[in-house]
Amino acid sequence: MIRAIGRNVSAKTSVLAVGAFLETYLASKIYRFSYTVKVPGDIVWERARNNKITNLGIAEFQLQELNLKYKLFRRLYSDSLKSARKVIVPSRGLYNLCLQWGVPQDNLCLIYNSVAPPEAFGIASGEYEFDLVTVCRLAPWKGVDELIQYSANRDLRLVVAGDGPDRRRLETLAKTLGAKVTFMGEVSSQSVKELLSKSKIFVLNSYYEGLPHALVEARVAGIISVGRAGTGSEEVINDDIDGYLIRPNRPLDITIDLAIATTAKSNEFVQRARDDAASRFNESVNFNEIYKVIQGSW
Repeated sequence: MIRAIGRNVSAKTSVLAVGAFLETYLASKIYRFSYTVKVPGDIVWERARNNKITNLGIAEFQLQELNLKYKLFRRLYSDSLKSARKVIVPSRGLYNLCLQWGVPQDNLCLIYNSVAPPEAFGIASGEYEFDLVTVCRLAPWKGVDELIQYSANRDLRLVVAGDGPDRRRLETLAKTLGAKVTFMGEVSSQSVKELLSKSKIFVLNSYYEGLPHALVEARVAGIISVGRAGTGSEEVINDDIDGYLIRPNRPLDITIDLAIATTAKSNEFVQRARDDAASRFNESVNFNEIYKVIQGSW
């Protein structure tokens, strides 16, 4: 991988790393080129969670004493960001984490994730196949098990788009509870749009998000949306104005109940969400900002 990267760059090449960060970093040292990084999240924490090295949340994990392997991983990941010419982050939460990892503030560029304009999603018909929809990687911190439990308790139809290491456990839970859950697995972008058009409420019960693309898509699609406070969802939803946030004083069940009640009077509520998403997460505007960063004119 390092050699492949090196063979395809030159001093004049504009390199944007959206993955393979360590390989890009090491290749830049060998082949002498500069690069820009777009940070998706804390890959050290995510790998530690997936490998069951920790069960801590992302904030607590930053303070955990790591074993030698993960100390090295953290060092290399941090160095790959600190060595980049510019670091693009999609949320204020990731901006602050990058500062914590030692990335110079002058190198950080906050540019939100982007979605297609509202007209690409169409308008929901009002005939719903599902009461609730969630789109996410099926990992423990996504909180899909709580959403399945809620669906079973309320006898609601839930559709889950996405795959991951937690899928088998979640399917077993749904079967045990007798919940009406449809697991779609990995689906195309077009299929996500179709699922959104067939669903009443979008819920992202994740305990960690950088800047949730699926949540922004749901808002552009005109669906009442629910996220969790203290995550990147809080940067997307204006609570009680154009969406709802699950928070310590308003747990998941009460929050979704409120969202369901809102669907009967949702036109103005939904329009505010669509307008906000089309403004702050505008694909053409934000892509142009990323282009300026890559070209060095930011």
